[in-house]
Amino acid sequence: MRLLLHLSVLIGLLGAAPRPARAQQPLEVVILAASHYNGSLAATYQPIIKKLRAYQPDMVFGEYLTAADAQALPATNQYQQAHQRRVSYLRRRALTTDPLTSRAAAAANRQLRRQPQLVRPRIDLARYYTFANDRGNAEYQLYLLEEPLKKNLTAADQAYYTQAMGPVDSLRKVRLVRPLTEYHKIIFPLLTEMGQAQLYGMDCQRYDEPWNEAYGQAITQNNALKAAFLIDSSTAQADTYRRMVATRTAYFAYLNQSDDDVEVYRLLNSPAYEKIDEALNFFGGEALYGAPGFPTEAVQEMRRQWVLRNQGMCDNVVRQARQQGARRVLVAVGASHGQTMRLLLQKMPNVQVRTFNDLP
Repeated sequence: MRLLLHLSVLIGLLGAAPRPARAQQPLEVVILAASHYNGSLAATYQPIIKKLRAYQPDMVFGEYLTAADAQALPATNQYQQAHQRRVSYLRRRALTTDPLTSRAAAAANRQLRRQPQLVRPRIDLARYYTFANDRGNAEYQLYLLEEPLKKNLTAADQAYYTQAMGPVDSLRKVRLVRPLTEYHKIIFPLLTEMGQAQLYGMDCQRYDEPWNEAYGQAITQNNALKAAFLIDSSTAQADTYRRMVATRTAYFAYLNQSDDDVEVYRLLNSPAYEKIDEALNFFGGEALYGAPGFPTEAVQEMRRQWVLRNQGMCDNVVRQARQQGARRVLVAVGASHGQTMRLLLQKMPNVQVRTFNDLP
């Protein structure tokens, strides 16, 4: 599966701020269940961006933590550890001055509202957002510097960029520039075309530790089933293992129906995908609960933690949208979240949910 996008013109990057919230006003949420791998040429994704742009969301959310939520994670959390590696990376750069203050960052954003073609304020903002644990907006600024604004960099700008952030190869290694993601190929170009300067985070990772524990138990039992199957494929446990393997086969058969990237996105956002993805992620899913050798209790606990995480994501979307007075928002998430978030959002008061496939 391949995916990508290209922009030739940079439009103004700071639109008008949403009006103050009115309590419990109707909120429409469109969910884009996305692939995390998007490897085609840029123009391939233009139809997807065109469809999303026509929707004209007031806010766009991505599967990133807010800066506040990220900073609250314990030092042992994988996300926090990765962030500390990125901060250490920046501290080793030639530019040793302190990053912008929050007030200076706000001033830089105001300057870019008037002059979106400027380069140096974006370099400073990319650095600021990285130190501030706002990975999504750090990546957005770096996307702009690496794609639509690349031609605007003078030799002096490029030297400053390298001093502050290092070479692009290094930025890719620390995963601040990720050219194959749905953000680099679809969401950041969409924000640029719409003149929106901010991507809103909404991920929730408060449940990582119990999820990882349950997953570890499930994978241990899965491996034991596989080992037993290789010894004797005639047992009831072996039949359970075959059924588990079949879910993976069905998953890839479904996605391999098309090599067309736009069609793949349609497949990812369909009810049929939701069913096979659920089965894949949960070792075969509910249909196998109680089957001989199946890790039923561990998978049930995985499912419980998964719902808690997705409920946290939904809460983050709705809370921020209401704070900003938004009426329609786009939520871009890994495709596995699509069904669970849709079902949870449907239960929230004054929230209407649509999928990417529902858009005209």
